[in-house]
Amino acid sequence: MITLHKGQYLSDVMSEIPSNCILSKRIPGCGATTLELETQRNSIIVVPNVPVIKSKCGKYSNLLGVYEDVTTDKIRNYLTNNRLHKIMTTPESFGKVKNACSGIDIYNHFFLLMDECHQLIKDVDYRTDIVLPMNDFFRFKSKALVSATPIGFSDPRFKEFETVEVSADYDYRQEIAVTHTYNIYKAISEYLGNHTEETVCFFVNSVVMIYSIMKQFGILEDSTVYCAPKSRLKLKNEYSFDNAYNDWNADTMKKYNFFTGRFFTAFDLDLPYQPDLVMVTDPYNSEYTILDIDTDCIQICGRFRNGIKSATHIYRVNPEIITKDREQIEWEISAHEFAYNTIQTLYKSADNRESRFAFGAVLETMPFRKFLYSDFTKNWFAIDNEINSVLVNNRYQSRQEIKNWYNDCHFFNPTFENCEYNENDEKLKIAKTTRSVKDKHRKMVQLLSEMETPYSEYALDFINDMRKIDPFIVEAFETLGKERIEELNYSKKKIKEEMILTQRKGNKVIRLVKNIFKVGNRYSNEKIVNELTRIYERLNIHPEENIEPKLIGLYYQANPFKSGNIRGYQLNSELV
Repeated sequence: MITLHKGQYLSDVMSEIPSNCILSKRIPGCGATTLELETQRNSIIVVPNVPVIKSKCGKYSNLLGVYEDVTTDKIRNYLTNNRLHKIMTTPESFGKVKNACSGIDIYNHFFLLMDECHQLIKDVDYRTDIVLPMNDFFRFKSKALVSATPIGFSDPRFKEFETVEVSADYDYRQEIAVTHTYNIYKAISEYLGNHTEETVCFFVNSVVMIYSIMKQFGILEDSTVYCAPKSRLKLKNEYSFDNAYNDWNADTMKKYNFFTGRFFTAFDLDLPYQPDLVMVTDPYNSEYTILDIDTDCIQICGRFRNGIKSATHIYRVNPEIITKDREQIEWEISAHEFAYNTIQTLYKSADNRESRFAFGAVLETMPFRKFLYSDFTKNWFAIDNEINSVLVNNRYQSRQEIKNWYNDCHFFNPTFENCEYNENDEKLKIAKTTRSVKDKHRKMVQLLSEMETPYSEYALDFINDMRKIDPFIVEAFETLGKERIEELNYSKKKIKEEMILTQRKGNKVIRLVKNIFKVGNRYSNEKIVNELTRIYERLNIHPEENIEPKLIGLYYQANPFKSGNIRGYQLNSELV
C-alpha cells in the first residue's frame, strides 16, 4: 500500500513503477503515466486511444507517438537517433513497434507498461485488437499494468503479479448529483435551465442521442462534439453537423461540449477553468450509454486536470433487464465451452470431408467462438468482458441498485435527486381519460404526427411507450400515416382493412375476412355475399363460381340459421 498526502503525486513517493505488478492507483491524475515518462529507462507505454498520445507528445519532446499514420521507418529512425527511448503506442500499432525493433532485444531493452489496463476488458467486445500486445506482454522481462479503476483479471498468467494499491490520507471524493428520471430530456431541460452561464461538458456515448439533445434544446450553434472518426462522419453526412472533431483542443470548445466513449479514458483535458460535467445513461434508448460507476464515471471525472465545478449523473433504469449473478454467467460460459469442445472433438475426428465441413461450420457459429482468439486459444479478456458487461447492466434495473453502487464507490460522495415528471403517466392518461376509442386514437395519432423526423431517440422512446397503450393505432400510423387514417374517419375496421391491403404479410383474403366476420356472431346471407364480393373485388380476385353465402364455410365452422325472413349463418369457430 502506497499512501499519498494532499498535493502529492506518485513521483513524490516512488522512484519507478515496479515490474510484474498491477498498479491500482485509485485516484485519477496522480501521475502514473508521467512517472514512467520521466523514469530514466527505455519504455513502451501502450494506451487505449490516440488523443492521449497526441496530448503527451505535446508535453514531452523526446516521446514518440505511434498510431495509424506513423510508419515503421519513422520508428526505426527514432530508435537510431535517440539514446533514451520513450514510445507511446495504441494496441493496434504495437506490431509496428515490434517490427521496427529488428536488431534490438525488445523484451529486455524495454519496460512495457499497459496503461488504463481496465480497457483491455471494457473494450475487447467491439475492439478485439486492443488485446493484441498481451501475448508479447508476458515475454517482457520488465512489465506492469496501471489503472485508477482496475478490473480483476481471470487470465491465469496474472497469478504471479502483485497488486500495488495507492491510497490517500485525505478526502479526495468527488461530490456528485445523481439524478434519476423517467425522461432524460426533461431532466436535461431542468439542468440546462439551472446552468445558463456555465460551460457544460456532456459525456454521452451515442452521437444519435447527442444530436437529438442539441436539436431539441436549440443549442446546435453553441455546441461542439468530440468523437471517433466514424461518428464524426455520421454527424456530418446524416445531420449536416460540422462542428465535430476527432481530436480535442481547448480552442474548439464552446458553451456546450459533448464527448463520446473514446474520450472517457486516459485523456487529459487541461482547461484554465472548471466546467460543469454531466454524464447521461439511458438503457432504454441505447445500451452503449450505460456507464460503469466504478470505472467509466471515475475516469470521466478524472479527465479534468484542473478539476470540475460540479458533477451530475442523469440516468434512467430499466426494470425489464434480466439479471444474472456472476456464478450464473460463469456457468453459462462454461457450458458453452463444453459444447464447443464437444463439437471440436467431432470435427477433429471426422472421417470424411463432408462431416468435417459441417462440424467446422457449426463451430464458427457457436456462442463460445467469441471467447477465442483467431488462433483458437482462449481469450480471457473477452470472458471478463462478458461477465463485467452483464454485471454492470444488472445494476441499472433499479434505482436502489444505483444508490447502493454510488454509496459503495470510494471515489464519490453522492447526493440523490429525482426528476419527478413521469412521462409514462402522462401518456397513460390518454388511455384513461378519453371518452371513446375513436377519441383516444385521434389524440394518439395527433401526438405521433408531432414527432419530428428522422426520429430522435426521445421520439422512439415516446413511440414505444405509446405502443404499450395501443399497439394497433401505432402500427396503423406507421403503416398508413395521419392523413389516410383521418380519411377513414378513425374507423378501426376500415383502418385494419387498409393495413391488410398495404402490408406484405399473411394471406390477405383470410385476414380481410377475419377483420369483418367474428366468431360467435350471426350474419345474414346478404351481408356475407356483399362483404365477400367486396373483399374479392378489392384484391382483384374473380372466382369461377358465383359468390354464395355458403362460401363462409371455407373460413369458419358455421351453422345455418333462420330468424323470421332472415337467413344466414352462425359462426362457431375459425377453420383457418
